[in-house]
Amino acid sequence: MGMRTIDSSKGKMRTTYMAILIPLGIAINFVGGQIASRLALPLFLDSIGTAIVAAIMGPFVGAVSGVGFNIISSIIGGNILSSLFGICNIATAFIVGFMTRAGKFKTVVHAIIATVAVALANALLGAPIAVVVYGGIQGGGVDLLVAGMLSLGRDILSAAFLARVPINLVDKGIAVFAAWLILMRLPDSLKNLAGGKKKIEEEQEEESN
Repeated sequence: MGMRTIDSSKGKMRTTYMAILIPLGIAINFVGGQIASRLALPLFLDSIGTAIVAAIMGPFVGAVSGVGFNIISSIIGGNILSSLFGICNIATAFIVGFMTRAGKFKTVVHAIIATVAVALANALLGAPIAVVVYGGIQGGGVDLLVAGMLSLGRDILSAAFLARVPINLVDKGIAVFAAWLILMRLPDSLKNLAGGKKKIEEEQEEESN
């Protein structure tokens, strides 16, 4: 009976934080995206919330928050096809979330590895989506680099990809390191919500007792 009470308590806490963090992640992504768009920055800033939620709550909850943002922003922007960029947010959530679960999101080196992985994944996935949805030109700061690549004789797809690699290294680096810094400063009870190795070990210890 006691074990069921513990499990119930943990489940309720996780559900509560999901209800709080999913909309918070959406809001952070939206604000970041608006700042980048309004200032015409060569950044996206629309995955910071996704990375934070994924680090705390795990890959799937992070993905829900990321896709939720993309759907809402596409409706507000009047271009439902832009919701396809939700695939990029899923990639971000999965990389950060699964690294956290594996106990590989604890050091600066881990954060750097996550940044590179997220940046490359987003460039690979984002470039073809940008070409399909916007013809490769989104009307943001990234267009300057795309135009530069096109002037060097690149086709639109490779130009969209190559332009996104350096931009994503900075952009996703901001998101990943924000998530890492926040995660490192959380109490252990909240770090364990992602379902990492430490949580599993603690649950096994409780069961043995």
